[in-house]
Amino acid sequence: MIYLLVLILLGVAFTTATPVSTSFPVPSILTPHREVSPPYRATPRNLGFTVASASNWGPLKDFSINSSSYETLKVAPSTLCSIQNRTFWFAGQTDIQILQSRTFVGSSSSVAMALDFSHPSWIKEISTRPSASWPVIPVTPAEQAMSVAYNYKFIFHPLTHGSLINATTALQLWDISASNNDESNYCQGYPATTLILYTLDSTTNTLTVTRPAPSYQRYRQYPYGSFATLTVQGMTYLYALDSYDTGDDSNNGYQRDVHVAAAPASSIADKSTWKYYDNATSTWSSTEPLPTNRRASAAILTVLPASSSDEPFNYFQGGSIFFSEYHNAYLLIFVLASDSRYFRVRYAPTPLGPWSGNETIILDAAGYGIGFVYGLATPIFFQTDGSVGGKSLLLTASLSDGYSETQTFKVNFA
Repeated sequence: MIYLLVLILLGVAFTTATPVSTSFPVPSILTPHREVSPPYRATPRNLGFTVASASNWGPLKDFSINSSSYETLKVAPSTLCSIQNRTFWFAGQTDIQILQSRTFVGSSSSVAMALDFSHPSWIKEISTRPSASWPVIPVTPAEQAMSVAYNYKFIFHPLTHGSLINATTALQLWDISASNNDESNYCQGYPATTLILYTLDSTTNTLTVTRPAPSYQRYRQYPYGSFATLTVQGMTYLYALDSYDTGDDSNNGYQRDVHVAAAPASSIADKSTWKYYDNATSTWSSTEPLPTNRRASAAILTVLPASSSDEPFNYFQGGSIFFSEYHNAYLLIFVLASDSRYFRVRYAPTPLGPWSGNETIILDAAGYGIGFVYGLATPIFFQTDGSVGGKSLLLTASLSDGYSETQTFKVNFA
C-alpha cells in the first residue's frame, strides 16, 4: 500500500512540477564555431561516408584537478551544448573522490566547459570541484517535498546533446527518476523526461538553467526530445524512441521506432503548441499519441533487422540528428544493441526523412580494443571558420554501465 502511494505521489511530482530555474557564473572560455542555418529540404551529396582517418582523443580530462589526489567519476554519457562560442559538457551524477581519505564530493548533475577544439577531451569542471560541488539541474518544490518525506533521491541523466533554439538559448531533455535506497521500503519511481533550457548572458558570463514545464512520464507518453532535438528555420523538432515494451519481439517498437513532435522554437516550453507527426499520412496533429499500442507506420524510421540471429530484437543505444554541410543532408549517427562496437550513419533530405534504408559503419571500436555502450555525435568542434561543417565529426561513447569514462573520437570523411 505504501509502495502504491509513493508511486502515485511520484507521478504527481513529475506531472505537476512548478517551473524552477537557477543561475551561476561561468568562465569566459571561448571555443569559436559557426552556427549553421540549414534549409528544410536539401539535396544530399558525398554519401559514400568513406572515412579518411579516425583518432581516439581519449576520455574527458580536467588537468587542473590533481589526478594523484583526486579521481573524477561521472555517470555516462557526458553531453555537449554550445551557446555563443562557449561549449558546455553536461553530465548526470558526478563525484570527485579524495583518494587519501576515500571520501567523495559530488552532485546529481554537473557542467564543465570545453577548453580547446584542438583537444576535444580537455575540459574545465565548473560545478564539481574538490573544494565544493552543487547540482546544475534544479529540483522542483514537489520533488523536494518527496525527498524530505520519503528519503528519495532524484536522479538526472542526459541522453542526447543539447541544441540551439536561438542566439542565446539552447534546449536539452534530461531523464529523471527517483529512488529510495532504504531496503525496507525500496522503490524506483517511474522514469520521466524533463525539458531544460539553458540561457547564456555573455555580458555577465551567467548561465541560467530553467525547467519551464512539468516532466512527462515515459511509457505513458513518448519522451519527445530525449533521442534528439533539432531547430530548422524557427521550428524545433523533438525526436523520441518508442517507450512502451509490448514484450513481443515480433511486434515491438521499444527503443526501435523513432517518433517526432515539433513546435515553434519561440514557444517550445509551452507544450500546448506542440504538434505530432504521423509518417503514414504525412500529417501533423495537435492530439498527442499514446505509446501503449505500437503504431510503426507513424514513426519516421525504425531500426533495420539485426544482422545477427543472436540479437533478433535490435534497438538504438544512443543517437544524434544534425545537419551536415559537407553531406548537404540530415545525418543520424547511432549505435545499436547488436554489434555495438560500431558507429553507423543514415541520412535524409529533410528533418523528417525519408531516411536512407542502408546503414554505413563509420567507426569500429575493435580497432581500439574497447566496446561501446552508448554513442553520440556532433559537428560543432570542427565547424569553424574556413572549414565545412560535417566533414569531421566528434563522436562520444560510453564504455560501460554506471560510472564510466566518456571516450572521444574524431572522424574525418574523405
